Amino acid sequence: MNRYDLVIIGGGPAGYIPAIRAAQLGRRVAVVEEELLGGTCLNRGCIPTKTLVASTTLLRQSRNSKKYGLEGSLSFSWDALSKRKDTVVKRLRKGVEAHFKHLGIDIYSTHAVIKNPGEVLAGDTLLETDYVLLSPGSLPLMPGPFSADGIQTSRDVLSWDTLPESLIVVGGGVIGCEFASIFASLGVGITIVEMLPSILPGIDDDIRQVVHRSLKRSGVKVLTGNAAKSVNVSGSGAEVELNDATQLSAERILVSIGRKARTDSLGLSSAGVEFSPAGIQTDKNGMTNLERVYAAGDVTGKWQLAHAGSAQALAAVDHMFGQGNRKVNPDAMPGCIFTSPEIATVGPGQEEWEKRGVQVRTAISRYIANGKALGMNETEGFVKIIARESDGIVIGVQIVGADASSLIGEAVMAVNLGVKASEIGEMIHPHPTLSELYMEAGESFGAGAIHG
Repeated sequence: MNRYDLVIIGGGPAGYIPAIRAAQLGRRVAVVEEELLGGTCLNRGCIPTKTLVASTTLLRQSRNSKKYGLEGSLSFSWDALSKRKDTVVKRLRKGVEAHFKHLGIDIYSTHAVIKNPGEVLAGDTLLETDYVLLSPGSLPLMPGPFSADGIQTSRDVLSWDTLPESLIVVGGGVIGCEFASIFASLGVGITIVEMLPSILPGIDDDIRQVVHRSLKRSGVKVLTGNAAKSVNVSGSGAEVELNDATQLSAERILVSIGRKARTDSLGLSSAGVEFSPAGIQTDKNGMTNLERVYAAGDVTGKWQLAHAGSAQALAAVDHMFGQGNRKVNPDAMPGCIFTSPEIATVGPGQEEWEKRGVQVRTAISRYIANGKALGMNETEGFVKIIARESDGIVIGVQIVGADASSLIGEAVMAVNLGVKASEIGEMIHPHPTLSELYMEAGESFGAGAIHG
């Protein structure tokens, strides 16, 4: 009974989603997850944080009620917000568990070690398998001074019983800026410390500057180009000294300087799986150096995105049991940042394409010229289409503004299908909607945008 077609180590998005697909293809599947099914994303990352974002977005809007022709505002209880977050997470996790049961997928709630390409040790139980998929995820990066007791990670933050009055966020990347937006909305005094010249590295400067200004307007202090030299955490709070001798103090400190691939204690070396500090090496099909062993998700060191891990894993399952035609295009990978306002992207940005020596043409359509955005009182931000100069094909889109995370879907299709930017301008979009921002930007590649 311990013989399987596929054994997956890790139950996050790069583990449970391919398990479902393999089971749909009639394969016998087991997932070994030592914590909760759904992994970091469902239990301690994407889902709980975006549930909090939904609450704080409504709270911010209520504070601007007069701009909507309304009166009054909302108040909040951290306890109530936390309970709602936990309810959403539990409901989704129970849904995945029920789907597993329906499909006959076995779950082993224990630690896993790969013995060889055909065997996985789940606790004390030996599982025989035709294929192995390694999807153990990643862990918060806590080097040097950040390994001290009392320093909080994103996992700790989501289990807080009370809110602090003040918080130092070390790291101005996606996680740091998202938490800064959430807690600033809840009245916490926030200071972001980022060692690089700007927050949100990898995003075009014109996009990230919109969020930078928004954070500062909400009272967040943003210190860039200065790294934390030392950290001291005591019962009275946290103190941070920066490289330029600046002294910072707050009630708590959150370190969000990145994550590292979870490669320890999995038996990779003894099994012969090649890996480096960056993660497990794979080919375009997700296969490791061992023929029947695949890897997907954060552990591969390519993207730290739930949907990227799922896509990698589905491509791996297709290579195992299907036609092997499913591939992951790194230049068509979308991403969302749930700050206020939101950022959403697909493909490399303008700055990255120019670094590669690709000549591009861009066009921008601003929220302030969009009727729906004006009625929503969401006039900050813009949509930027990036097209190849040689043929006008859309090779990237970056958005900053309300509902950017939902709007990016159309851009994902355009990039994957090789649509010309001018063609987007010719496609009829419903009025009044935010989607017209795409059409307006697309029209700039033709005769010109109608509304500017």
